[in-house]
Amino acid sequence: MKKHLPNLLTLMNLACGTVAIVFTIEGQWQWAVYLVLAASLFDFLDGFAARMLKASSETGKQLDSLADMVTFGVLPGVFIYTIFKTLFLNQVEGSISLHQTLQWIMFGSVLVVPAFSAIRLARFNVREPEGPFFQGLPTPAHALFWTGLFWQFMQDGLLFGTVLNIFFIWAIMLIMAFHMILPIPMYTLKFEHFRLRGNLIRYILIVVSVPLLLFTGLSGLSLVILTYILLSLMNLLLQSRVSR
Repeated sequence: MKKHLPNLLTLMNLACGTVAIVFTIEGQWQWAVYLVLAASLFDFLDGFAARMLKASSETGKQLDSLADMVTFGVLPGVFIYTIFKTLFLNQVEGSISLHQTLQWIMFGSVLVVPAFSAIRLARFNVREPEGPFFQGLPTPAHALFWTGLFWQFMQDGLLFGTVLNIFFIWAIMLIMAFHMILPIPMYTLKFEHFRLRGNLIRYILIVVSVPLLLFTGLSGLSLVILTYILLSLMNLLLQSRVSR
């Protein structure tokens, strides 16, 4: 029974992601966000359980990526599509009038999110362990970035008090999507032990994330992921200087 627990947790991740997609389409966006958070917890727990119970398997590895593809690949695309659709519908007099062809181009471009997520997950499956680094932004981090932005936008139509520009969101979508497939080392957040040595970046991220989330709520998820990206890039820069 123990050997099946990690796969059960993975399936819970998949279930949360699938239901979250349905809730988003039905306009129940709050529940969709809550389910993303639950799915992220299950995604963490399945790997943790597999290591603790020594129940890792090739089936579990593939199942984990398939579940992540739904929750952290397709669902963020649905969030972004919803944001685009809302922005188009909420155009007011005096705003930029977008040609219908451009609208469909922007809607169609959302497909890069699940496509690049699939590439990112496939590469992760076939590569050897990369030590303390991932190559490219992990799909769960990418999904949580959009979860925070989606939560704030659906609440008040703003981004930290600023009206969203659809071209800005489009640019951010493309940048974050490409970040998943570019060979940029990103620090892993898995603890092998809890000593400070070897975990400094992880502890810094925790210390920064807690007040961010306390002061900004779920909207702060986007800031947490941006902090994670910045810390990873700073760590990479420091290492490159030391190695010279």
